[in-house]
Amino acid sequence: MKDKVWQDRFSKSLDPRVHALNRSLTFDNWLGPYDVQVSIVWSQALRRCEVIDDEELEKIIQGLEGIGEELEEGEFEFLESDEDIHMAIERRLAERIGKPADKLHHGRSRNDQVATDLRLFVMDHSDQIQQALRAVIKVLAELAAEYVDTPFPGHTHLQQAQVVSLGHLLLAHAWSLKSDAELLSAVASSSSSCPLGAAALGGSAAAVDREWIAKELGFTKASENSVEAVTSRDFVLDMLYGLSRLGVHLSRLAEDFILWNSQEFGFIVLDDSVATGSSLLAHKKNPDVFELARGKCGRLVGNHAGFLTTMKGLPLGYNKDFQEDKEPLFDSVDTVLQILPALEAALGGVTFQTDTISQALSPLLKAERIVQYLTERSVPFREAYGAAGRLVKEAENQGILLEKLPIEAYRKVSNVFMKDIQHILAEGWQIPGDGVLGGSHVKSVQRQIKAVNAWLEGR
Repeated sequence: MKDKVWQDRFSKSLDPRVHALNRSLTFDNWLGPYDVQVSIVWSQALRRCEVIDDEELEKIIQGLEGIGEELEEGEFEFLESDEDIHMAIERRLAERIGKPADKLHHGRSRNDQVATDLRLFVMDHSDQIQQALRAVIKVLAELAAEYVDTPFPGHTHLQQAQVVSLGHLLLAHAWSLKSDAELLSAVASSSSSCPLGAAALGGSAAAVDREWIAKELGFTKASENSVEAVTSRDFVLDMLYGLSRLGVHLSRLAEDFILWNSQEFGFIVLDDSVATGSSLLAHKKNPDVFELARGKCGRLVGNHAGFLTTMKGLPLGYNKDFQEDKEPLFDSVDTVLQILPALEAALGGVTFQTDTISQALSPLLKAERIVQYLTERSVPFREAYGAAGRLVKEAENQGILLEKLPIEAYRKVSNVFMKDIQHILAEGWQIPGDGVLGGSHVKSVQRQIKAVNAWLEGR
């Protein structure tokens, strides 16, 4: 292969098979807009330290802006000889403006160049994902407000455990996703250290103002150590972890809705616009959005685990292994940005079947009322708990509801019981609690909705 910028050092052309392995242009073209931005600021930094003059700066910037337009409009022509997006842009700049292009790379390396591009990518896409997450959280908060006082069977071990507010359960998912958004915000902050000017390893030969460069590119600071600047991919690992954890939370959310959508539960109905059908079974209405959200979790976790393993044992300094950072990162970002809008739509197309939910509530859940009845009358909790357990067993043995047990059965267990216990147990389903912070009572859920909405509004 010919036309490599480093070819003068070698007496033979690169074997095409090596070129094919070495080439990253098939995936690092995602970085094109960031590379143009970084190169413009680098050219301005070179002018500030008088490596180039005003005329050369003007030509370089005009050329780079033109390349940016070509990339945006899909008109940039890549060549087979282009190793990566950085060399493709440098080659194209020389075609457009001639000799001044040769001065642009003075004092920098592809090592600090790609690290800078990639950090900008992470910061930018962290913001994009946070916005998409907020849209999903908003739908969950709206559903929670709609079903704030709907009694719902809360499960542990996939067994009905307590009556809770349906809104409370929906907000459990919202709080998890909010923590993911906050983690991604922290990832963006930790990525905001500018490597540009670290060069290949030991720092730039040009007397550039790295703090000025960092500010111009939107970083909070310049990196403190040139070796660490080109060697570190912690920010990529942090982003991949954040997206994998988000994937786990989305998968758990999806699993709930998949179960609730089944005929065995029948708790929800999906709008036709967010469900799919079967190629064979005409009656089917499938929750594909939720299944795909659940399925893609493995992909996100795998991307993080794979690159984390790649980083193990690498010596200080740039290593070609780092080329493996981009495909998992770009894939995870692209995957999440596909999942979130589809989930927003699917959640917006959910209708809960409140009558079915009410009928599904197990009568045995009323055992909690028995415990509450006794403890309110100064019976120690463990004693009350044991009494409720014995009454549940007796009702099961007789095959009747708790409220149908004769009062003698209650008084046999505890003489604290009066006839009113049967009336209390016969009442309709209620969400227990007194509004304690974080609880499932309607008052608490309303506070949660208010808090989530305040966060969404930036308050």
